[in-house]
Amino acid sequence: MTLLHAPLAACLALAASACGDAPADSALTTPAPAPPAAQTPPAADAESLPYRFDRPVARFELPDELFEISGLTVLDADHLGAVQDEDGDLYVLSTETGRVTAVIPFGPPGDYEGVERVGDRLFVLRADGAVLELEGWTRGRARVQTHETGLGAKACDAEGLGTDGDRLLIACKREDDDDLNRVYAFDLASNTLVPEPAVALNRDAVPGDKKLRPSALAVHPVTGHTVVLSSKREALVSLDGSGAVVEVWDLRPAEFEQPEGLAFLPNGDAFVSSEGGDGPAVLARFAYRPAR
Repeated sequence: MTLLHAPLAACLALAASACGDAPADSALTTPAPAPPAAQTPPAADAESLPYRFDRPVARFELPDELFEISGLTVLDADHLGAVQDEDGDLYVLSTETGRVTAVIPFGPPGDYEGVERVGDRLFVLRADGAVLELEGWTRGRARVQTHETGLGAKACDAEGLGTDGDRLLIACKREDDDDLNRVYAFDLASNTLVPEPAVALNRDAVPGDKKLRPSALAVHPVTGHTVVLSSKREALVSLDGSGAVVEVWDLRPAEFEQPEGLAFLPNGDAFVSSEGGDGPAVLARFAYRPAR
């Protein structure tokens, strides 16, 4: 595989400048350290859900290098960015074919769990909570500025990275003794972590298996809800600005081995990536069906 070609680099650079003019995703509201348990959302049949996870519009097998794919982000209308657990490389994927079009080194081997583009900035999340800002990545090799968050001291086990426009949102996989799953905000103006969690999800408010252990998250571009992916639960949990559960979407019909990545296109279409197991890693696209 080759590094980023000049035409693609130019394309992504133009996309970066254009991206700054796009409307920001809806932000989460005032942080709530421990919101009360919400009422259990009613069960929904497959036809009423915004996604048919048993009917992807596209499903791609990924190469061996992405067997442990761990994070996704939208780079532009034609490309996704992906990282995997072990190698410090950014993979550029075609949204139309799922093929790797470029591999961009950014660091040594490590435990990389998320990637997110915000305007013309690109970030990678490490499991210890460090936020790595990749500079110059459109030219084929990235320089890294590391922002320490202190989440390693909180025993967070960071495993999900998203954005609401002005902040990065970092989901902790580890579950505390108080039965809360926490999402922290990283302020992009000051490059610092907000000490209090942006969301403290009470697992008792989630119907079914309570062991969420988030593996990814993303803000939905149409609803503004924060969507948490639970690989263990094989579900997507949609949260409103207060952290209350709005919907729970069952991912099991998609038959993923271990879903670890989530990204939304501006029209609401969802990309979900899964690590390999008995077979290769996969990337699937699901069409968004707005509520009528």
